[in-house]
Amino acid sequence: MLNLRVSCKKNIISLKTLIRAFSRSPIIFLLSISFLLIFFLAGPALASTVQFSLIHNATSNIFQSYQPLSDQLTSASLDFSGDSGSISLYGNFGLSYLYKYSGLSSFSGKMGADYLAPVGTKSAFYFALEGEAFLFRSLYADFNHGTARLLANFKSYLTAATILRIDTITQLKNYKYSIFDYFSENLSISLDRYFSSRTTFKIEAGYGYKLYFHPGVITITEETGTLVEASSNFGSLNNLGLSGLSSLSSTQALALQGGPGDHGNPGKNYEMGGSYSIRGIPYQTVYYTGKKSLQVFTLSGLIAQGLGDHLGLSLGALKQWYLRGENPFASSDELFMVENPTYDQFSWEGYSLRAKLTTEISGNLHGEFEYDYFSRNFPGITSLDLDGNSLGITREDKRHQFNARIQLELRRVTFFVNYAYINNTSNDPWFTWKGNVISGGLIWNLQVSPSQ
Repeated sequence: MLNLRVSCKKNIISLKTLIRAFSRSPIIFLLSISFLLIFFLAGPALASTVQFSLIHNATSNIFQSYQPLSDQLTSASLDFSGDSGSISLYGNFGLSYLYKYSGLSSFSGKMGADYLAPVGTKSAFYFALEGEAFLFRSLYADFNHGTARLLANFKSYLTAATILRIDTITQLKNYKYSIFDYFSENLSISLDRYFSSRTTFKIEAGYGYKLYFHPGVITITEETGTLVEASSNFGSLNNLGLSGLSSLSSTQALALQGGPGDHGNPGKNYEMGGSYSIRGIPYQTVYYTGKKSLQVFTLSGLIAQGLGDHLGLSLGALKQWYLRGENPFASSDELFMVENPTYDQFSWEGYSLRAKLTTEISGNLHGEFEYDYFSRNFPGITSLDLDGNSLGITREDKRHQFNARIQLELRRVTFFVNYAYINNTSNDPWFTWKGNVISGGLIWNLQVSPSQ
């Protein structure tokens, strides 16, 4: 049996280092301490199932912008879990390293406990509580965050071929740069129907709520139109490079929302760190409206059909609407394989289409070919020209994406190679770009629980 009781000195960030790194963020600090305590106290239980993965990626457009800059990214992760009746502990350590733009490299750790509660013979509830910490290198320390997450699911076989599922995810995220702090709740209900003809239908509806606690540090009072400072980790205009705004009128200040005018290029803007968009403007806009909430509703459908013994075809569609709110930041950046707090499910509304073909080439060799089309707009974010001047329209992107994957599954190790081509067009010229991604790696089941 693999011994997971490794040396703290060699393999884990010291407690002293964590205290120093998170002294400004109590929630992240408490999550991290809990994470370490659970890891050490769990001991042998964590060794029931162990999986290691190593993936290398090469992309021609790391910042996914009009000016392509290539980089390579290697990620490694160790996942482990243990069985203890209906309760089990699980966790993950992850490392992501970029070769050219290494400031975006990160380390992550997650610990959780889940509980499965059967209801009769056809239904069950599932609950999981997780704590997670994410650490970037000093240049992008603003992205450092801790997460507390609760998952609650219900699954029931209405008939032998019909499945009802209800999923909820509740999470609280705390960032070093506090404008990104938020609480979110997601609820989805799905119905799957299987037929003897090897046809599957699925329909799903989802609702999402997100609350930014303090997405701004500056407020403009309605009575006087003057700029007033509000509390934040960054607490002053000087920290945003906007110290001169205190003497401007509200009209003049709002006119600067588009940015300073000379944006440089993504490679240079990257060096400005996590409080700035990759296009060179602060994520923080020059106005502040207190708490900011967003609500979205999603409806999706899927049909899948088996074609003979070795082929499968699936077609899917998704539509998302904003019910309330809009993006509170000046820009929304999607970086390759790097989490950016300004870009997620709540950043956009629109629709997507998907077609996927799967094939069994041989007993343990499989292939996948997928095409996706996305049409998204970003309420609250104004398109700019390459000089930073407002175009007076809401940003809207359209994307064509093709993926091909070959996977070899052996007894304990899975090898894969993946190729992706992306063509993104936008009414904001900064986000009109094309790119290629080549990935390869392995997933190694070092140890498997007898129950699995």
